[in-house]
Amino acid sequence: MEAGGRLVPIVDDLARALHRAVAEHRVTEPEWRQALAFLTELGTADEWVLLSDVLGISVAVDNNTYRREGDETPSNVQGPFYRPGAPLVSPPVALCRDDEPGEPCFVAGRVLAAGDHRPLAGALLDVWQTNGAGLYDHEDPGQPEWNLRRRFHAGEDGSYEFRTVVPGPYEIPKDGPVGRLLAAVGRHAWRPAHFHVKVSADGFQPLTTMIYFEGDPWLHDDTISSVKPDLVIPLARHDRPDQLRARGLDRPFSTGEFDFVLRPARA
Repeated sequence: MEAGGRLVPIVDDLARALHRAVAEHRVTEPEWRQALAFLTELGTADEWVLLSDVLGISVAVDNNTYRREGDETPSNVQGPFYRPGAPLVSPPVALCRDDEPGEPCFVAGRVLAAGDHRPLAGALLDVWQTNGAGLYDHEDPGQPEWNLRRRFHAGEDGSYEFRTVVPGPYEIPKDGPVGRLLAAVGRHAWRPAHFHVKVSADGFQPLTTMIYFEGDPWLHDDTISSVKPDLVIPLARHDRPDQLRARGLDRPFSTGEFDFVLRPARA
């Protein structure tokens, strides 16, 4: 942000808000020094983004930056666990090994253009998620490299499908200053289960979003306040023998559907 311009009123508003809070709550010098020490520790621990997340600032900024103008899919924050360069694979797409622990899950849908909903052939999807225990690959030495992270293209009709396992909900890191802050103010650190997805196609604005699941215990109490109703889908569970045979499975599985709708790029 350049000096002057928008910076001046933003800094002025922030200063006024801080002055108001200090006055209303009669903040003392020892308390202010404690706050400054916390902010210093926050930077040392590299948790500024995490603080922005739990205060709801990250989602608010994302909403401002990618404001919906029509029927396009709502955006969502990328989160700290994205890794660029996931393996690019061809159908049938599997995000994980066949014996990945957890309930198998198949997700399908289409990538479409906003407005006329024409299919976007060859759109690129980049998906990442936790395993069934709520752990990303970098958090769990028992997972293979790039586990539950894949890139793949939609078909000529814009359709896609991938096989994975139902991800688990998880707690954000809470062993640092942000975790202590949450505990001090009586807040939990849980996030509902979700898929992260990036979708891109020539001539359209790239989309970064998440998909959530009906019935998740944290769906209406996400610690970073990122759940949007249009991003929540039901998962249908299948356990009949004929359904298992059709998928080549020996245990129950779930299916979900979601269409990604992209906004045309601005001229």
